[in-house]
Amino acid sequence: MDNNPYAPPAADPGVVTPPPPQTEGGMTLTEAEALRRRHLTHEARLQAFGSLTLLWGIYLILGPPMILLGLFLFLTASFLEGSVEQPLVLAALLVVSGLLFVGLGALGTRAGRGLRRLDPQHRGLYAVFAAVWLLSFSAPALLGLWAIYLLHSSAGKTLLSPAYQEALRLTPHIQSERSLGSWLGFTLVLGILPLAMSLAVAP
Repeated sequence: MDNNPYAPPAADPGVVTPPPPQTEGGMTLTEAEALRRRHLTHEARLQAFGSLTLLWGIYLILGPPMILLGLFLFLTASFLEGSVEQPLVLAALLVVSGLLFVGLGALGTRAGRGLRRLDPQHRGLYAVFAAVWLLSFSAPALLGLWAIYLLHSSAGKTLLSPAYQEALRLTPHIQSERSLGSWLGFTLVLGILPLAMSLAVAP
């Protein structure tokens, strides 16, 4: 052992603080938390649109069975009265329309569930439903315009990216924050949407 009093002091081999853990993509937990906190408001808004899309899809799926029930009662009454030809044409049109509505509703539920998870794999599907709402020329048109902004803004593109999915995986302790206004708006739409859809399909 060197006891030279003029030798420089040896470095203290104390506990070395390890660097922050990194994921395969190179994102640290600190970076993931910062990314989430910067986008919590936009995240809540996108998820709210996902909830509305999911609700809309459920309405489309549940609506045709009720129409078919009414059609069955109508056809039964027509057969009893002896009129057959015109009710059959109407039945065919309603069945085809019902199948289209059910298919669109299934896609809507898929888009809504994906958007609530901020899944980037269905970005095209989200945009299609936002455009459908925008082109409805009814009350949901404003929601479609709002949704297009949410999806195509810089924050929306960040949220619907694989990097943000990694941030979500690393930060399950951070939850989206919804304001009182967001909840009131969602409740209002929840009540208005069935009425708007009924008026849209009314003759």
